[in-house]
Amino acid sequence: MAITVLTSVNSYINTIYERALFVARELNLMTGLVTPFSAQGFMARTIPIWASATAEDVADGVDYSNPTTMSKSTSGTLTPGEVIAQALLTDQMIETDPDGAVNASAKELGAAIATKIDTDLVGDFSSLGADKGAGAGNSATLATFAAAFSYLRASHAPNPIYAVVHPYHWYDIWVELGQPTANQAFLGDVANKAMRDFFVSRLISMDWFTSANISVDASDDAISGIFSPQAMAFDSRRAPRLEPERDASLRATELNMTAGYAHGVIRSAFGVYYTADATAP
Repeated sequence: MAITVLTSVNSYINTIYERALFVARELNLMTGLVTPFSAQGFMARTIPIWASATAEDVADGVDYSNPTTMSKSTSGTLTPGEVIAQALLTDQMIETDPDGAVNASAKELGAAIATKIDTDLVGDFSSLGADKGAGAGNSATLATFAAAFSYLRASHAPNPIYAVVHPYHWYDIWVELGQPTANQAFLGDVANKAMRDFFVSRLISMDWFTSANISVDASDDAISGIFSPQAMAFDSRRAPRLEPERDASLRATELNMTAGYAHGVIRSAFGVYYTADATAP
């Protein structure tokens, strides 16, 4: 009677000796672009904002009697929670895989946590102050991004200003930069660099980034974000940690990676979201 010790190993002999391929991930971009906080524990954080003072003209010899009441109000609240990514590896898998199943799994679990953090932060774009995009079903344009930047300047949003856009929104901008319009000459080296490298890091006085973690809805539209770091926050409560748990009866090891954090919009007036078509080119 034939007994299979390791199921169909011969049919996978080539796969066993190949290097493991990891799922492509966009790792942490957003945490470096927003206001950072950290703390111990999981109590909610209330973000206060002071009242604005106003300077006025005053005549010589006049005792000024209209002081600003320096009160505080709530600008935003960050409520932390936990996230987890898990892998369950059998002993046979660990003992047979020549590439190191535990290390490979730990790396992928860390990438999953990183992706979750970035996805949560770009998901907050829709809670920013206003939608200044080209609109659902319409291609992204330089003019509408410039209008969004102007809106933030008029709202006293402090520097720097970041544009984090879906890759298909950037594609529309790239196409526009390459069109021989009447104003093309004024773009000069910026347009040339975009055509050569497919990207420019600075345009319309903003630092630009693309993120594949921005989701596309059922109508092929996506929401990008244009914001000052003071508009959004990431509040780290527990750094990612990996804990193994042995299941002897299953002859397997469970790997659990967890992290604790909060995220959200804390000054909505200092950011806008940008809705536009995100159909694959």
